[in-house]
Amino acid sequence: MKTLTFIFSLIILMSCNSQSKKIDEVILKTKSQKLLKAFNAESQITSSDYDSLIDLNYDNVKDFVIGYYGLSGTGIKNLVQVYLYDLKKNNYVLNNQLSELRNPSFYIAQKKITEFYIGNGGGSGSQLEWINGKWIVTKMFEVDYNEIKTVWKITYPREKKTEYFAKPYQMIPPKDILETTVKE
Repeated sequence: MKTLTFIFSLIILMSCNSQSKKIDEVILKTKSQKLLKAFNAESQITSSDYDSLIDLNYDNVKDFVIGYYGLSGTGIKNLVQVYLYDLKKNNYVLNNQLSELRNPSFYIAQKKITEFYIGNGGGSGSQLEWINGKWIVTKMFEVDYNEIKTVWKITYPREKKTEYFAKPYQMIPPKDILETTVKE
């Protein structure tokens, strides 16, 4: 009888958790839509291209990303505004570090984000990795346009290491310089 009571209690507990998870998803969607509406209303220059709920800080609660296209500059200008869900505040909070990313590529399973901006005269980019509960820059690159010989400077801040590569100048970094999902 005790075993039957335990199993029955476990089934009820699991169904309550799955219902609350559904409610949480509805709440998250409602809160994110309010942010999206505010973003589109406040932005006099641009509006959102997409929005997405993804877990960016690995706390099993989906965070909110608004993607939009920037208007100034000569390179590709995919930008984001990122809101991490704060469990204590029970609301989304703007994350400045991730909101400053240019042309981001999110590799959630690998706990990695890459970003870059390359214009007509040069550019830079970085790779962030989720380490000890925060996003840390683990790789950076810089490039300046040079008709004779373009050099890509790669820095690994954690190892205090720098490398240089002579490669053609391009608006999207070569795959061996920085992995990205951005296409021209």
